[in-house]
Amino acid sequence: MKKGLVMCIMFVFIVLGTMQNVQAANFKDMNQHTPLYIEASYLADRGIISGYPDGTFKPNALISKKHIAVMLVNALDLPTTALENPNYQDIPQTHPYYKEIAAAYSAGLFPKAEYFKPDAGISRAFMARLMAKAFDLEVLEGTEGVMEFSDVPRGSEFYSDIMKVTSNNIAKGYDNGTFKPDLLLTRAQFSAFLTRTLTLNTMNIMPDPNYVYYYTDGTSTYRYDYDQVEENGLAYWFITNETMHESIPRLGFRQDMNFYGEGYDDWYHYDRIIPFPFVVTQIHRDSDIGPVSYGDSWIIDTDMVRTVHGVEYRDVLAIKSYLPWENRTVYEYYAKDIGLIQATDSKGNEEYGLMYREVREGY
Repeated sequence: MKKGLVMCIMFVFIVLGTMQNVQAANFKDMNQHTPLYIEASYLADRGIISGYPDGTFKPNALISKKHIAVMLVNALDLPTTALENPNYQDIPQTHPYYKEIAAAYSAGLFPKAEYFKPDAGISRAFMARLMAKAFDLEVLEGTEGVMEFSDVPRGSEFYSDIMKVTSNNIAKGYDNGTFKPDLLLTRAQFSAFLTRTLTLNTMNIMPDPNYVYYYTDGTSTYRYDYDQVEENGLAYWFITNETMHESIPRLGFRQDMNFYGEGYDDWYHYDRIIPFPFVVTQIHRDSDIGPVSYGDSWIIDTDMVRTVHGVEYRDVLAIKSYLPWENRTVYEYYAKDIGLIQATDSKGNEEYGLMYREVREGY
Protein backbone atom coordinates (compact mmCIF):
# COMPACT_ATOMS: atom_id res chain seq x y z
CA MET A 1 0.00 0.00 0.00
CA LYS A 2 1.25 3.45 -0.81
CA LYS A 3 2.01 4.94 1.80
CA GLY A 4 -20.81 34.14 17.75
CA LEU A 5 -22.61 37.50 18.55
CA VAL A 6 -20.76 40.88 18.45
CA MET A 7 -22.12 43.04 21.22
CA CYS A 8 -19.92 46.12 21.02
CA ILE A 9 -16.66 47.28 19.53
CA MET A 10 -14.80 46.25 22.68
CA PHE A 11 -16.11 42.73 22.34
CA VAL A 12 -14.81 42.57 18.81
CA PHE A 13 -11.24 43.30 19.75
CA ILE A 14 -10.64 41.44 22.98
CA VAL A 15 -8.96 38.09 23.48
CA LEU A 16 -11.16 36.01 21.34
CA GLY A 17 -9.65 38.29 18.81
CA THR A 18 -11.28 40.12 16.01
CA MET A 19 -14.26 38.54 14.35
CA GLN A 20 -12.39 38.68 11.09
CA ASN A 21 -12.33 35.54 9.01
CA VAL A 22 -8.72 34.53 9.62
CA GLN A 23 -7.61 30.94 9.51
CA ALA A 24 -4.97 29.68 11.92
CA ALA A 25 -2.65 28.94 9.02
CA ASN A 26 -2.34 32.70 8.50
CA PHE A 27 -1.50 33.62 12.07
CA LYS A 28 1.93 35.23 12.22
CA ASP A 29 2.89 33.29 15.35
CA MET A 30 1.64 29.84 14.32
CA ASN A 31 2.29 27.37 11.54
CA GLN A 32 1.70 23.68 11.03
CA HIS A 33 4.77 22.78 13.06
CA THR A 34 3.70 24.89 16.08
CA PRO A 35 2.46 22.74 18.97
CA LEU A 36 -1.36 22.58 19.04
CA TYR A 37 -1.58 24.37 15.70
CA ILE A 38 -3.98 21.88 14.17
CA GLU A 39 -6.50 22.21 17.04
CA ALA A 40 -6.40 26.04 17.00
CA SER A 41 -6.78 25.93 13.23
CA TYR A 42 -9.81 23.64 13.50
CA LEU A 43 -11.61 26.15 15.78
CA ALA A 44 -10.54 29.20 13.76
CA ASP A 45 -11.78 27.68 10.52
CA ARG A 46 -15.21 27.23 12.16
CA GLY A 47 -15.43 30.70 13.73
CA ILE A 48 -15.18 29.42 17.30
CA ILE A 49 -12.00 31.37 18.04
CA SER A 50 -10.02 33.92 16.08
CA GLY A 51 -6.94 36.07 16.33
CA TYR A 52 -5.89 39.61 17.12
CA PRO A 53 -5.93 42.70 14.86
CA ASP A 54 -2.16 42.36 14.39
CA GLY A 55 -2.60 38.91 12.80
CA THR A 56 -1.37 36.90 15.76
CA PHE A 57 -3.08 34.17 17.77
CA LYS A 58 -1.02 34.50 20.97
CA PRO A 59 -1.09 30.78 21.71
CA ASN A 60 0.81 31.12 25.00
CA ALA A 61 -1.41 33.84 26.51
CA LEU A 62 -3.60 32.66 29.38
CA ILE A 63 -7.26 32.30 28.46
CA SER A 64 -9.98 33.80 30.67
CA LYS A 65 -13.35 32.43 31.77
CA LYS A 66 -15.32 35.03 29.81
CA HIS A 67 -13.68 34.00 26.57
CA ILE A 68 -14.19 30.34 27.36
CA ALA A 69 -17.89 31.10 27.77
CA VAL A 70 -17.96 32.61 24.28
CA MET A 71 -16.14 29.64 22.79
CA LEU A 72 -18.52 27.17 24.40
CA VAL A 73 -21.55 29.11 23.12
CA ASN A 74 -20.09 29.04 19.62
CA ALA A 75 -19.00 25.42 19.76
CA LEU A 76 -22.23 24.07 21.22
CA ASP A 77 -24.54 26.56 19.50
CA LEU A 78 -26.11 27.41 22.85
CA PRO A 79 -29.24 29.66 22.87
CA THR A 80 -28.58 33.24 23.99
CA THR A 81 -32.21 34.29 24.55
CA ALA A 82 -34.67 33.52 27.38
CA LEU A 83 -31.71 32.89 29.67
CA GLU A 84 -31.66 32.27 33.39
CA ASN A 85 -29.86 35.12 35.16
CA PRO A 86 -26.91 33.59 37.01
CA ASN A 87 -26.90 36.60 39.37
CA TYR A 88 -23.13 36.83 39.51
CA GLN A 89 -22.38 40.12 41.28
CA ASP A 90 -19.60 40.92 38.82
CA ILE A 91 -21.67 40.11 35.70
CA PRO A 92 -24.57 42.60 35.42
CA GLN A 93 -26.86 42.33 32.41
CA THR A 94 -24.96 45.28 30.92
CA HIS A 95 -21.70 43.31 30.90
CA PRO A 96 -20.41 42.79 27.34
CA TYR A 97 -20.20 39.04 27.93
CA TYR A 98 -23.42 38.65 29.91
CA LYS A 99 -25.30 36.67 27.26
CA GLU A 100 -22.52 34.17 26.70
CA ILE A 101 -21.86 33.69 30.41
CA ALA A 102 -25.58 33.37 31.14
CA ALA A 103 -25.97 30.91 28.25
CA ALA A 104 -23.18 28.70 29.59
CA TYR A 105 -24.61 28.97 33.11
CA SER A 106 -28.11 28.06 31.88
CA ALA A 107 -26.60 25.00 30.18
CA GLY A 108 -25.16 23.90 33.53
CA LEU A 109 -21.55 24.49 32.56
CA PHE A 110 -20.75 27.09 35.23
CA PRO A 111 -21.81 26.68 38.87
CA LYS A 112 -23.88 28.97 41.05
CA ALA A 113 -21.58 31.36 42.92
CA GLU A 114 -21.44 34.90 44.26
CA TYR A 115 -18.83 35.99 41.71
CA PHE A 116 -17.94 34.70 38.26
CA LYS A 117 -14.52 36.33 38.02
CA PRO A 118 -14.62 36.77 34.22
CA ASP A 119 -10.97 37.68 33.85
CA ALA A 120 -9.69 34.73 35.86
CA GLY A 121 -8.04 31.81 34.16
CA ILE A 122 -9.08 28.18 34.44
CA SER A 123 -7.10 25.16 35.52
CA ARG A 124 -6.62 21.86 33.75
CA ALA A 125 -8.89 20.25 36.33
CA PHE A 126 -11.73 22.73 35.73
CA MET A 127 -11.25 22.25 32.00
CA ALA A 128 -11.82 18.54 32.51
CA ARG A 129 -15.06 19.25 34.37
CA LEU A 130 -16.24 21.65 31.66
CA MET A 131 -15.57 19.16 28.88
CA ALA A 132 -17.17 16.29 30.80
CA LYS A 133 -20.33 18.34 31.46
CA ALA A 134 -20.60 19.99 28.07
CA PHE A 135 -20.20 16.77 26.12
CA ASP A 136 -21.58 14.15 28.54
CA LEU A 137 -18.29 12.28 28.57
CA GLU A 138 -17.89 8.87 30.15
CA VAL A 139 -14.73 6.97 31.00
CA LEU A 140 -13.85 4.89 27.96
CA GLU A 141 -14.81 1.28 28.55
CA GLY A 142 -11.83 -0.89 29.33
CA THR A 143 -9.69 1.96 30.69
CA GLU A 144 -11.16 2.17 34.21
CA GLY A 145 -8.33 2.45 36.71
CA VAL A 146 -5.68 2.29 34.00
CA MET A 147 -4.78 5.97 33.94
CA GLU A 148 -3.75 7.23 37.36
CA PHE A 149 -1.82 10.38 38.31
CA SER A 150 0.21 10.94 41.46
CA ASP A 151 -1.34 14.40 41.99
CA VAL A 152 -4.96 13.30 41.34
CA PRO A 153 -5.93 10.87 44.11
CA ARG A 154 -9.15 8.90 43.80
CA GLY A 155 -10.78 11.10 46.44
CA SER A 156 -10.05 14.27 44.46
CA GLU A 157 -13.01 16.48 43.55
CA PHE A 158 -11.97 16.33 39.91
CA TYR A 159 -10.82 12.71 39.74
CA SER A 160 -13.78 11.45 37.69
CA ASP A 161 -13.67 14.37 35.25
CA ILE A 162 -9.94 13.96 34.70
CA MET A 163 -10.36 10.23 34.06
CA LYS A 164 -13.05 11.03 31.49
CA VAL A 165 -10.87 13.38 29.45
CA THR A 166 -7.71 11.32 29.68
CA SER A 167 -9.34 8.01 28.75
CA ASN A 168 -10.87 9.68 25.69
CA ASN A 169 -7.54 11.02 24.42
CA ILE A 170 -8.58 14.65 25.11
CA ALA A 171 -5.87 15.39 27.67
CA LYS A 172 -2.73 13.60 28.74
CA GLY A 173 -0.54 13.54 31.79
CA TYR A 174 3.12 14.46 32.08
CA ASP A 175 6.14 12.21 31.83
CA ASN A 176 6.65 12.33 35.60
CA GLY A 177 3.25 10.70 36.21
CA THR A 178 1.41 13.91 37.16
CA PHE A 179 -1.57 15.66 35.59
CA LYS A 180 -0.88 19.15 37.03
CA PRO A 181 -4.58 19.83 37.74
CA ASP A 182 -3.98 23.37 39.03
CA LEU A 183 -1.98 24.56 36.01
CA LEU A 184 -3.72 27.47 34.24
CA LEU A 185 -4.49 27.05 30.56
CA THR A 186 -3.28 29.07 27.60
CA ARG A 187 -5.32 29.91 24.51
CA ALA A 188 -3.67 27.14 22.55
CA GLN A 189 -4.15 24.56 25.30
CA PHE A 190 -7.85 25.25 25.80
CA SER A 191 -8.33 25.29 22.03
CA ALA A 192 -6.73 21.87 21.90
CA PHE A 193 -8.94 20.39 24.60
CA LEU A 194 -12.11 21.85 23.05
CA THR A 195 -11.21 20.68 19.56
CA ARG A 196 -10.42 17.17 20.70
CA THR A 197 -13.70 16.93 22.61
CA LEU A 198 -15.69 18.28 19.66
CA THR A 199 -14.12 15.77 17.29
CA LEU A 200 -14.03 12.71 19.55
CA ASN A 201 -14.88 9.62 17.53
CA THR A 202 -14.71 5.99 18.68
CA MET A 203 -15.58 4.41 15.34
CA ASN A 204 -14.03 1.24 14.01
CA ILE A 205 -11.83 1.66 10.93
CA MET A 206 -10.72 -1.94 10.56
CA PRO A 207 -11.32 -3.54 7.15
CA ASP A 208 -14.30 -5.93 7.15
CA PRO A 209 -13.20 -9.57 6.78
CA ASN A 210 -16.55 -10.40 5.17
CA TYR A 211 -15.46 -8.58 2.02
CA VAL A 212 -12.79 -8.74 -0.63
CA TYR A 213 -11.33 -5.29 -1.36
CA TYR A 214 -10.10 -3.95 -4.71
CA TYR A 215 -7.79 -0.92 -4.80
CA THR A 216 -5.99 0.91 -7.60
CA ASP A 217 -2.89 3.06 -7.76
CA GLY A 218 -3.80 4.25 -11.26
CA THR A 219 -1.71 1.55 -12.89
CA SER A 220 -2.46 -1.70 -11.15
CA THR A 221 -5.39 -3.30 -9.35
CA TYR A 222 -4.74 -4.76 -5.89
CA ARG A 223 -6.94 -7.43 -4.32
CA TYR A 224 -7.12 -7.79 -0.53
CA ASP A 225 -8.28 -11.12 0.92
CA TYR A 226 -8.67 -11.72 4.65
CA ASP A 227 -6.40 -14.40 6.08
CA GLN A 228 -6.41 -14.66 9.88
CA VAL A 229 -5.67 -13.04 13.25
CA GLU A 230 -2.30 -14.07 14.62
CA GLU A 231 -0.70 -14.09 18.07
CA ASN A 232 0.50 -10.50 17.76
CA GLY A 233 -3.16 -9.41 17.55
CA LEU A 234 -3.00 -8.27 13.93
CA ALA A 235 -5.64 -9.39 11.45
CA TYR A 236 -3.69 -10.20 8.30
CA TRP A 237 -4.79 -9.83 4.69
CA PHE A 238 -3.24 -11.27 1.55
CA ILE A 239 -2.52 -8.64 -1.12
CA THR A 240 -2.26 -9.51 -4.81
CA ASN A 241 -1.32 -7.21 -7.64
CA GLU A 242 -3.81 -8.60 -10.15
CA THR A 243 -2.39 -6.54 -12.99
CA MET A 244 1.18 -7.73 -12.57
CA HIS A 245 0.20 -11.12 -11.09
CA GLU A 246 2.42 -10.53 -8.07
CA SER A 247 1.92 -11.29 -4.40
CA ILE A 248 2.77 -8.63 -1.83
CA PRO A 249 3.66 -9.30 1.83
CA ARG A 250 0.57 -9.65 3.97
CA LEU A 251 -0.68 -6.48 5.68
CA GLY A 252 -1.93 -6.73 9.26
CA PHE A 253 -4.46 -4.48 11.00
CA ARG A 254 -5.26 -3.98 14.67
CA GLN A 255 -7.53 -1.65 16.64
CA ASP A 256 -7.98 -1.61 20.42
CA MET A 257 -8.69 0.91 23.19
CA ASN A 258 -5.27 2.51 22.65
CA PHE A 259 -4.60 2.70 18.92
CA TYR A 260 -5.21 1.57 15.37
CA GLY A 261 -2.19 0.09 13.66
CA GLU A 262 -1.01 -1.39 10.37
CA GLY A 263 2.08 -3.45 9.68
CA TYR A 264 3.44 -5.77 6.99
CA ASP A 265 4.42 -9.25 8.09
CA ASP A 266 7.93 -8.93 6.70
CA TRP A 267 8.69 -6.10 9.16
CA TYR A 268 8.84 -6.02 12.94
CA HIS A 269 7.16 -2.65 13.48
CA TYR A 270 3.96 -0.80 12.63
CA ASP A 271 3.92 1.22 9.43
CA ARG A 272 1.03 3.32 10.74
CA ILE A 273 -0.19 4.02 14.29
CA ILE A 274 -3.24 6.22 15.01
CA PRO A 275 -4.00 6.90 18.69
CA PHE A 276 -7.52 5.93 19.79
CA PRO A 277 -10.10 7.36 20.37
CA PHE A 278 -9.72 9.48 17.27
CA VAL A 279 -9.55 13.27 17.81
CA VAL A 280 -8.22 16.15 15.73
CA THR A 281 -4.64 16.53 16.90
CA GLN A 282 -1.06 15.85 15.90
CA ILE A 283 -0.46 12.11 16.13
CA HIS A 284 3.19 11.85 15.14
CA ARG A 285 6.26 14.07 14.86
CA ASP A 286 9.23 13.41 12.68
CA SER A 287 11.41 13.67 15.79
CA ASP A 288 9.41 11.04 17.70
CA ILE A 289 11.22 7.92 18.82
CA GLY A 290 9.18 4.79 18.22
CA PRO A 291 8.19 2.05 15.80
CA VAL A 292 6.85 4.41 13.14
CA SER A 293 8.90 6.69 10.91
CA TYR A 294 6.24 8.65 9.09
CA GLY A 295 7.20 12.32 9.32
CA ASP A 296 4.70 14.73 10.85
CA SER A 297 1.10 13.49 10.93
CA TRP A 298 -2.14 15.11 12.02
CA ILE A 299 -5.74 13.94 12.24
CA ILE A 300 -7.54 16.86 10.56
CA ASP A 301 -11.15 15.58 10.62
CA THR A 302 -13.08 12.73 12.19
CA ASP A 303 -16.50 12.97 10.52
CA MET A 304 -15.84 13.96 6.94
CA VAL A 305 -18.03 13.01 3.97
CA ARG A 306 -15.99 11.92 0.95
CA THR A 307 -16.78 10.38 -2.41
CA VAL A 308 -14.31 7.90 -3.83
CA HIS A 309 -14.85 6.17 -7.17
CA GLY A 310 -18.53 7.13 -7.18
CA VAL A 311 -19.27 5.91 -3.65
CA GLU A 312 -20.15 8.42 -0.90
CA TYR A 313 -18.63 7.59 2.48
CA ARG A 314 -19.62 9.20 5.78
CA ASP A 315 -17.83 9.22 9.14
CA VAL A 316 -14.48 9.51 7.40
CA LEU A 317 -11.26 9.97 9.34
CA ALA A 318 -8.82 12.26 7.50
CA ILE A 319 -5.08 12.24 8.15
CA LYS A 320 -2.50 14.67 6.79
CA SER A 321 1.17 13.71 6.75
CA TYR A 322 4.26 15.66 5.78
CA LEU A 323 7.05 13.42 4.56
CA PRO A 324 10.30 15.42 4.99
CA TRP A 325 12.48 12.95 3.10
CA GLU A 326 10.25 13.43 0.04
CA ASN A 327 9.33 17.06 0.83
CA ARG A 328 5.67 16.38 0.12
CA THR A 329 2.29 16.11 1.87
CA VAL A 330 -0.12 13.22 1.57
CA TYR A 331 -3.67 12.69 2.80
CA GLU A 332 -5.26 9.41 3.83
CA TYR A 333 -8.96 8.75 4.39
CA TYR A 334 -10.47 5.94 6.46
CA ALA A 335 -14.21 5.14 6.51
CA LYS A 336 -16.15 3.68 9.43
CA ASP A 337 -16.28 -0.13 9.37
CA ILE A 338 -14.48 -0.16 6.00
CA GLY A 339 -10.92 1.02 6.49
CA LEU A 340 -8.72 2.91 4.07
CA ILE A 341 -10.69 4.32 1.13
CA GLN A 342 -8.19 6.69 -0.45
CA ALA A 343 -4.75 8.29 -0.34
CA THR A 344 -4.03 11.51 -2.26
CA ASP A 345 -1.28 14.03 -2.79
CA SER A 346 -1.52 17.64 -1.55
CA LYS A 347 -3.49 18.64 -4.67
CA GLY A 348 -6.08 15.92 -4.20
CA ASN A 349 -4.79 13.63 -6.91
CA GLU A 350 -5.46 10.03 -6.02
CA GLU A 351 -2.45 7.85 -5.34
CA TYR A 352 -4.33 4.86 -3.99
CA GLY A 353 -8.09 4.32 -3.89
CA LEU A 354 -10.76 1.76 -3.08
CA MET A 355 -12.59 0.90 -6.29
CA TYR A 356 -15.14 -1.48 -4.80
CA ARG A 357 -15.72 -4.38 -2.41
CA GLU A 358 -17.48 -7.66 -2.96
CA VAL A 359 -18.86 -10.09 -0.43
CA ARG A 360 -16.36 -12.76 0.41
CA GLU A 361 -17.29 -16.17 -0.91
CA GLY A 362 -19.08 -18.25 1.71
CA TYR A 363 -20.45 -15.19 3.58
